[in-house]
Amino acid sequence: MTEQNSGAGKSFAERYGSKKSTFTSESLRKTETPVPSSSTEEILKSHQKPTNIKQIDPQKKMQAELIYLVKGVDAGRNAWYYVLVDRLKVQLFLKALNDEIIHLENYGKILHSAYGDEPPAEITESLKDEYGIA
Repeated sequence: MTEQNSGAGKSFAERYGSKKSTFTSESLRKTETPVPSSSTEEILKSHQKPTNIKQIDPQKKMQAELIYLVKGVDAGRNAWYYVLVDRLKVQLFLKALNDEIIHLENYGKILHSAYGDEPPAEITESLKDEYGIA
């Protein structure tokens, strides 16, 4: 009888169950170097998101690309506007920017506006916090 046939009639577990595995959880545990608990805590903290950062609503994050800063002249004075443009009107809006007069409210929602050359830093920061704009 050949060696191949000697296992005939035995189950897989019976044929190979007596062989010892070279890698067991026991042998792996013995080779691991212990990590001090303070290091473990530091590692866990470094992988956690800071709790003081406000999470951005995913729907608003998707709208971030639709927010435009428009600068122009209104009633003879410099003005700026943050406009959330309707997704379906973006191409029309971009073409209308070349016109002398544009009614921004026809293309979406004016989020913030005021007279001046630039929006205040706190307005821009609030949009970054709320919508995640860059």
